[in-house]
Amino acid sequence: MAFDPTKPVEGSEIDAAELRNQFNGLKALNDAQQATIDAQQTQITAQQAQMSNMNSSIADLQDAIADLRGRCP
Repeated sequence: MAFDPTKPVEGSEIDAAELRNQFNGLKALNDAQQATIDAQQTQITAQQAQMSNMNSSIADLQDAIADLRGRCP
């Protein structure tokens, strides 16, 4: 059952099944949010690795340009 913010209705008697469903609904929302956060962290980690590789390639190109400039009269 999905979380329903209108339950329990004020003044109603406590119903264990209703409260259990509410807590289960909140847990499902929390679990879904955590799965999204985990997927985003995986993407961020992959992008950081790509950026590191690009930075290394840029440094290699800069070194090669400097070397070529040093060879030119």
